[in-house]
Amino acid sequence: MRRRYIKQLNMSLSPLGFGVMRVAQNADGSFPPEVYSLLAEALEKGINYFDTAWPYLRGRSETLVRDALVRKYGRDRFHIADKLPVWDCGDRKDMDRVFDAQLERLSVEYVDFYLLHGLHHRRWIDIYDKGALDFLEEKRREGRIRKVGFSMHDTVETLKIIESAYNWDFAQLQINYHDWIAQRAKESYEYLAERNIPCIVMEPVGGGRLSKLPPEAAKLLNGLRPNESEASWALRFVGALPNVAVTLSGMATREQLEDNIATFGTIQPMSKRESDALKEVTKIIQSKNPIPCTACRYCVDDCPKGVDIPQIFQRYNDCKLFERSDRLDVQYFVFVPDGKRADSCVSCGKCVKKCPQNIDIPQKLKMIHDEAVGTAKGMEDSRLRESGGV
Repeated sequence: MRRRYIKQLNMSLSPLGFGVMRVAQNADGSFPPEVYSLLAEALEKGINYFDTAWPYLRGRSETLVRDALVRKYGRDRFHIADKLPVWDCGDRKDMDRVFDAQLERLSVEYVDFYLLHGLHHRRWIDIYDKGALDFLEEKRREGRIRKVGFSMHDTVETLKIIESAYNWDFAQLQINYHDWIAQRAKESYEYLAERNIPCIVMEPVGGGRLSKLPPEAAKLLNGLRPNESEASWALRFVGALPNVAVTLSGMATREQLEDNIATFGTIQPMSKRESDALKEVTKIIQSKNPIPCTACRYCVDDCPKGVDIPQIFQRYNDCKLFERSDRLDVQYFVFVPDGKRADSCVSCGKCVKKCPQNIDIPQKLKMIHDEAVGTAKGMEDSRLRESGGV
C-alpha cells in the first residue's frame, strides 16, 4: 500500500488505518495467536496507522498494540492513535492518571495522535470546563503527544464550537455513504475541508452494516461491480474524498484485511452512476428502519445486568434488513442467551450516556423484546389453528 504525504500533519500515512477494536478475543480477555499475526501482516503490507482506545476490547486493546507492534518493531514504522475517555474523567487529575496509564499499557513514551474521545455537545462542555485543553497543551509541550485531535458524534453546529476552541491538528468523524446525507456527515466533512483540518474517518462501513446489505441493495451494487465486495463500495466512497487523511477499518480477519488493502491499492472515485446507486441503497436501508448500532460495545461495559445490547440489535437489524421479521423470535430467543436478553434491562440509563449514536437503548430493547414475544405467540397461535387446537 502506497502512503500519502499529508501536508498539514507533515507525515506520510497509509490511507487505510487499522482500528484495533473488533479483533477476536478469548473468553478470558486474551487474544488468539492469529490476532497478533493479523496486526503484523497489516504493518508488513503498508498500514502504518493503528487506532486504539482505553475501553476497546474490554480494556486490552492498548496492551495488544504493545505486544503485537511496540515490542517487535521500531516506532518509526508505525503511528499510534489513542484517546482520552472523557466520560471517565471527573477532573484534571483523572486526565493525567488515565494518560499515564495509557502510556504504560502501550509501553511508549509518546503517542503520535491523541484524541478527546466520542465528543458530543454535552461531553464537550463538561470536559472543556474540567481543563481538557490545558491538559492537551501540556502533554504536547512535553512531547508526549505529537498531534492533537478529537472524535465526534454530533452535528456540524457542535463541530464548529469544538473546532473554534483550539488549534486542532486533525478531527475524526463518522462518515459513510449512508450517513453522508441521512446524518449530515457531508456538512461536517466540508466544514473541516474549509478549515484545512485533515479528517480521519471512523465507521466507514457503519460498524459492518454496509458490508451486508438487503438483497435488493446488494443486487444493485453487484450489477455494477460483480467482483467487488459490498464493504469495498463503502471504503471507496470515503477513501476518494480529498480531505480524508486516513480511513479506519476495524478489521477482524485476514480476508477483510486483504479485501481492504486491495480496495485502497487503487482507489477510484465514484462515477455518477455509482453515486446514484449508493443513494438508492441508502433509501433502501432507511426504508427498513434499522437501529443505527455500530457494535462499538461501549454500552456493554457498565451494564449492571450484562445485557448483550449489540447482539440484540444485530439480531433485530438482520431480521429487518433481510426480511426475516417473522423469525425474530428465533433470532432472539435461540441466539441471545437467557439473562442477556432485553427483559433483564432495568432502564438505569448508563448505556445511553455511552452510546455514540444517541440511541434510546432501554426503549429499543423493550420494543425488540415485546416484538419477539409477540412473534413467538403469533407463531404458536398459528400452529394451534393449523392443528385444530383452537
